[in-house]
Amino acid sequence: MTDFWKNKKILAYIALSHHTRFITPVMERLEAMGATIKYIVGQAERSQEVTAIELGLKYSHIFDYVRDKDHGQILQNYNTLRKTFAGSLKNDFFLGLLPVTVTDKTLFSTATEYVGFKNLLQKEKPDLCFALHELNRWGKMFAFWAKKENRPFISLQEGLTYNLDFIYSGHAQYSTLNLVWGERVKKKMVSFEAPASKILPVGNTHLAKEIAFQKNNKIRETKRNEHGISDHFVTLLILSSMLPKPELFTPIFKTVSKSTGQTIFVKFHPACRKPQLDKWVESITAQFKHNIRFIHTQEDTYNLISMADVCVLGQPSTTGLESIALGKPLVKLDFAYTPNAPYSFVDQGVAVKMSAEQLADALSEKTDFSKFLNNEKKEEFLKNELIEPTQAIKSVCHVFKKTIQANTRPNISLANPGQTPDKKWSIIIQVPDNHDVFLAQLEAVAFNSKDTDYEIILLEPEKKSKEILRILDSLTGDLKRIPIPEDKNSISMINQAALLARGKNLLIFDKNLAPLKGWLDCLNKAFLKYGKNKIFGAQICDNNGKIANAGMVVDHNNTPVSAYQHLNTDFSGVLKERSFQMVDHFVAVKRNLFFKTGGFTPDAGRYLFLDICLKARQSTNDPDTIVYLPKLKMIFLDQIDPKMAPDSIYFYGKWNGCLWESEKQLHQKDGISSKDLGQAKISSAMQSVR
Repeated sequence: MTDFWKNKKILAYIALSHHTRFITPVMERLEAMGATIKYIVGQAERSQEVTAIELGLKYSHIFDYVRDKDHGQILQNYNTLRKTFAGSLKNDFFLGLLPVTVTDKTLFSTATEYVGFKNLLQKEKPDLCFALHELNRWGKMFAFWAKKENRPFISLQEGLTYNLDFIYSGHAQYSTLNLVWGERVKKKMVSFEAPASKILPVGNTHLAKEIAFQKNNKIRETKRNEHGISDHFVTLLILSSMLPKPELFTPIFKTVSKSTGQTIFVKFHPACRKPQLDKWVESITAQFKHNIRFIHTQEDTYNLISMADVCVLGQPSTTGLESIALGKPLVKLDFAYTPNAPYSFVDQGVAVKMSAEQLADALSEKTDFSKFLNNEKKEEFLKNELIEPTQAIKSVCHVFKKTIQANTRPNISLANPGQTPDKKWSIIIQVPDNHDVFLAQLEAVAFNSKDTDYEIILLEPEKKSKEILRILDSLTGDLKRIPIPEDKNSISMINQAALLARGKNLLIFDKNLAPLKGWLDCLNKAFLKYGKNKIFGAQICDNNGKIANAGMVVDHNNTPVSAYQHLNTDFSGVLKERSFQMVDHFVAVKRNLFFKTGGFTPDAGRYLFLDICLKARQSTNDPDTIVYLPKLKMIFLDQIDPKMAPDSIYFYGKWNGCLWESEKQLHQKDGISSKDLGQAKISSAMQSVR
């Protein structure tokens, strides 16, 4: 055990117990390693304090952080909320749609919590914040104030991935790093425009522990004895929060009620409203008197799964996945089945589809449902759904550690080597994998660089093709070749190249990038115009001729994207020379500023150019340090590598507090309406398919 977690403080927001079960195992592991865990609850229709009390957790209420002197601000927030909601109800009400009733109590609680979260972050100064998601008001306020205080915030997505439903579009906007169970969940969320760079599959943080607990404590035997059903065939019927018509299940209840050796548990979702539940139960008990047990929150779901011989989905539910993981046969009733849904248990061969009548017949015939199990399909399914079936908690703790390390990493200057530069330009190129691309890249530099006062530094991988080696060996002139050993971080080697460079100005290229005509003339004028404490970026198009970088903005997900990405290079918005927070894929910088900034951060990965821009803005204390030059034109000769999730851990951990939505402001500043943007996208797309 290391001392890393000693004195580290984690704030964990908890609400409902069936969600909290995914958070507490991680917190328990961190606490065992020395971290201080502080659970936070808020005001809700079902008090979130109940969850903490039932689980035996020490907690603080967000209201505990509200001071007497805050009441003026709370009242101001309340009046703003009240006015906003009143306007929405008045202006956005459509005939046939019922407006949502928002009580003064809820509005006032929200206004109070907003101040409470601010005070919480400022007082506790956590090393990291953790919550199930930021979709509700508490998650959004918590994430907002964490960002304001530059405290890393990580959310954990549970469920919400089992059907085709437009509502997923509302679960796709995340400012946080978002941990999901598996690759399929990630694809689902990305299909609704969640930022792929922020979604990290880590597995289910509760399931492995629960499976071991159920087995080691013989829960199946113990609970079946406790319920007096040790020799019964047990069916678990799983329902969601919006209950279906009870008569749909009549054949099943009729069969089980008549049997002397069967029991069916009907499990209602914890969020199911009690009046609705009671009415539903009454309609069943009026007809059937035996062997049916209704469970809301009286029994743990995993205990029910363990007791069951077959699990049945009466509606879509994430519990189906957990039933499969616990080794139970799964049946999905036909009225709950959506054909060809990406997350259909039936289509993936891990559940069998039956009508209520077919299931009733199978139960009366004492069918062995395990015969429907296909272990090969089950293993493949679980591999995609739960990327880490046994070590999810360890994976999450690793993400937490890397995030905190990034957030607390100091900016350290590179030691200036001290030699007097005798060249104007040092062009640093990472040798690409494709030899045709490499040859075209070198030809572009030679053909488009009239200034002869430059050197080229090539960073070449230790393993390379014969064709690449042949090209390298044929090169002459003012050239350095720096090998990158397999065990060396390639970004560290870029810094090494900068230390060996003889140029006053460093021109550092992403892989596969080639300059176009006049690029050095443009840079020469820019350095004369702006001085030495600037970093310059280029107008870069992808290999389809569309914008890949025209200055970087932050979108509605607080994710960096190129301004006017994928539009044509003659679009008006990309033709303006101006400052940005960041640029990508290429930087031109004075060597002294590069050393002062600390060079590239090895952990930044594919975010290396964005990272150095943000570090430069910090070191110069100048918001206009980064300048985009539209006349400095470059092109990618091959596809651009995507931003990878492991790289995101560093980037969003380090710069969470700097990434605020700016794309919309850019459009407003440029006078670009949504209609203008839409037409430009259509025009660009039409040209691409010609």
